[in-house]
Amino acid sequence: MSLSRSTFRDRPADLDFTMKLPAGFVEAELPELNCGIARARGWVRLLELSSASEYATITVVGCGRVGDGTVRDQFVAMCPDFGITLLSIGPAYVGGLHKNHPAILATGLCRQKNRELVLSFVAIEDGGRLLLAQALCTREVEPSYMSTLEACIFSLELLRHKGPTINLDDSGAKYDIEIIDRQAEMPPPENEAEVFARKLAQAREEAIQRARPMIAADRFEEAAQTVLVADDSGQGRAALSELFLEALREQVRKDGKARPAKPRALELYRRALQHRLSTYPEPHTQEEADRYSSGMDEDRAEIEGVLGYRPESPA
Repeated sequence: MSLSRSTFRDRPADLDFTMKLPAGFVEAELPELNCGIARARGWVRLLELSSASEYATITVVGCGRVGDGTVRDQFVAMCPDFGITLLSIGPAYVGGLHKNHPAILATGLCRQKNRELVLSFVAIEDGGRLLLAQALCTREVEPSYMSTLEACIFSLELLRHKGPTINLDDSGAKYDIEIIDRQAEMPPPENEAEVFARKLAQAREEAIQRARPMIAADRFEEAAQTVLVADDSGQGRAALSELFLEALREQVRKDGKARPAKPRALELYRRALQHRLSTYPEPHTQEEADRYSSGMDEDRAEIEGVLGYRPESPA
């Protein structure tokens, strides 16, 4: 199933939201599908989607006020009334496009007539309001449907958040909404993968700025760890190599291209080359091996060109 994101406005209690939707699901009012939290008293239906071909639904309901206890307590208290047996429950974050909401995630089972139903839930409290999303399908179609249904309810975001007013659970941990930073000059991201890429790029850039003065102070290992903790991908390692290469250029300007180079220049050379070569993955074919080998030769030549020669024992 492919997923697209839709926005649902004019919902009660100012609970407008955005969420991914599975292809082929339609908004429906089908009484026979009203099971689980869809029948909760005091809650208003915000959305119900159903598959046209299988017994699978997504339901979102809201309540304009919270009761006693944590979000987990209030959700757990609802389950016996609807014949839900909980299998797992715990805190997490949902959303991922513009913000991350603290939430309780749970899974469970219930029976309706002769059918065993598999359920997954998201429970959010925001500004004294509760929001519950339920993914439901029969046991028979769970392998084909549930992962997609969960991807949808896990993408739930309120358009206008107010912030949590009660604890998620009794662990003592404090959770708050995380706003995903946006670069003003860039358009909104299209999906969670782009959100992650931008967040990683920002973390990498911040780490690079912290690492640069560390290299200037000869705290080479600390600088390397600062960048790699933020981003241990090929991009992070390439950026780290460029940091050491930048320092090597400055050192060579001071020392000249003497042979042999001074110890600091050799150490900067070694680290620049080491981190550059570490960006190459293990080859799986001969064609990949040849291509990577050619790329490594070019990288060595570039870094040796800055130093002015090839040391006898390169990294």
